[in-house]
Amino acid sequence: MKTLLRNIRNGTYFQGLADWTADPSAAFDFKFPERALRFVRDARLEKVELVFAFDDPRYNVPLPVDERFGLCRKDPGRMRAEAA
Repeated sequence: MKTLLRNIRNGTYFQGLADWTADPSAAFDFKFPERALRFVRDARLEKVELVFAFDDPRYNVPLPVDERFGLCRKDPGRMRAEAA
């Protein structure tokens, strides 16, 4: 299982600091949800979701990163996840 971040707006996956990809196999694997959530917080990303990705994409589990995580507060310094 991989732990990925996906842009909710356009479906691309986080690949690197300024890179997003449509290919989940090329996406950065955070390995643990805590690492992905810490990155979302530190990079001030919005409109992303965690995806627990399996070899068979039918079993992938998307989980929106929203107020339940305490990370998506209205903050003027927030950046939006954008595909390059």
